[in-house]
Amino acid sequence: MFSCPIGCPSDCCKFETIEEAPVVLEDEIPILTKEAEKIGVKLTFREYGFYNGVKLYKWVIEGWCPFYKGRCTIHEKKPLACRMYPLVLNLKTGEIYLSDKCLWVKINGPKPLDHFPTEKEALRRLVVMLKIK
Repeated sequence: MFSCPIGCPSDCCKFETIEEAPVVLEDEIPILTKEAEKIGVKLTFREYGFYNGVKLYKWVIEGWCPFYKGRCTIHEKKPLACRMYPLVLNLKTGEIYLSDKCLWVKINGPKPLDHFPTEKEALRRLVVMLKIK
């Protein structure tokens, strides 16, 4: 079963380009914004478009996620894109794949979705919200 390995470099929480940044749902933005206000950080979101009528945004993060402090400080409130990691959904193709940035995946190689029960549930929730068949 998946769990972040000890000594993980947390590459999932560091973003070099806007393309790498998480896609968030409109209703996740107020939650993230409220958490950011608690730590004195202003977040930026860019409209990303619509998927089956659901408005999506890119969370613009340059470098480390502001909520990463050696671990995720908003674990219970993080967006679905973060909850489902290292599972990734390509919105253009519908493909689901494992991130090659993830140290666990690098060490253990590809595994079936059953190795990622919590992440699979987050993915399922996203698929339902986006009305993907």
